[in-house]
Amino acid sequence: MRTNLDLETVTGSVSVEGVDGELDIESVNGPISLNNVGGSVVAHTVNGKLVATITRATAQQPMAFTSLNGAVDVTLPAALKANLRLRSDQGDVYTDFDLQQIRRDTSNQNPNPHVDVDRGGRRRIEVNNAIYGSINGGGPDFEMRTFNGNVYVRKGK
Repeated sequence: MRTNLDLETVTGSVSVEGVDGELDIESVNGPISLNNVGGSVVAHTVNGKLVATITRATAQQPMAFTSLNGAVDVTLPAALKANLRLRSDQGDVYTDFDLQQIRRDTSNQNPNPHVDVDRGGRRRIEVNNAIYGSINGGGPDFEMRTFNGNVYVRKGK
């Protein structure tokens, strides 16, 4: 279905499935689940997990997925071209993508993040501040950020 959504809730979860358009989703006390959505997404929850599976991204449109208290878990198309800004203040950052031109926020003293690769090929990136990197040559800016929790950026099919 092609439509634009602007959804907000104070208490409760938000779940969107199979929608393609401009999505602006906000929850104060509850999780957000976006399944097989496309277009341009801005999603934020204060207290809850944010899970999104993106099937298509609008060309040259930035996206943001943020939580204050909860994990941020985003699956992007494997061939997507984007610049990623990844941050977790009280957690770790994981990705299946091969990030190019990785650098930290300029306010950090150590410009080289530590990257571990687990048995499944997923990379854990040790961050003290934001990490910037491009996937598949770069493109629009995508932010994935949480204060308390992990950030997962998964490569879709």
